[in-house]
Amino acid sequence: MLTLREGIEEILPSDAHSLADDRLHVSITHSKSGENRIVSRFASRDELIKALLASSFVPVYAGIRPVEFQGQKWIDGGFTDCLPILPVGRTITVSPFAGPQDVCPVHRGRFSSHLRLAKMNVMFSMENIIRLNQALFPPSATRMQWLCQEGFDDTVRFLKKEAWMH
Repeated sequence: MLTLREGIEEILPSDAHSLADDRLHVSITHSKSGENRIVSRFASRDELIKALLASSFVPVYAGIRPVEFQGQKWIDGGFTDCLPILPVGRTITVSPFAGPQDVCPVHRGRFSSHLRLAKMNVMFSMENIIRLNQALFPPSATRMQWLCQEGFDDTVRFLKKEAWMH
């Protein structure tokens, strides 16, 4: 079984940090102060990997010690800002939870109650509770394939709505 770091290292090209500069914005939370930081410049491929690992670190679930990045300890940015909106240009919002984001699953429930978590609005529904559970406890490979297809379909729906794809 691959660790997250091994998987990232296997996937990212050697110049990933250059390709990601000012294009990828990673949300991380300082483990002691609770302050959110958005990182978009990476001095090396290893620094990019550390930022990605920090942005994925859920205390206790992922381990005891936060990820060290640029000499400080960081955890998942979702604790303080799940869906950062950049100050320049348009930010396309993406979420695995049904809600008002640009790219997200369609809400199929009867109720339309919203819940605000870490600066992100999500629909309060059984479907989203199941999605949260699946994020923490990944389902079978077949279900994962279905979820990937659902994410692809959500993206295509957004692109068509914006007339960026026909």
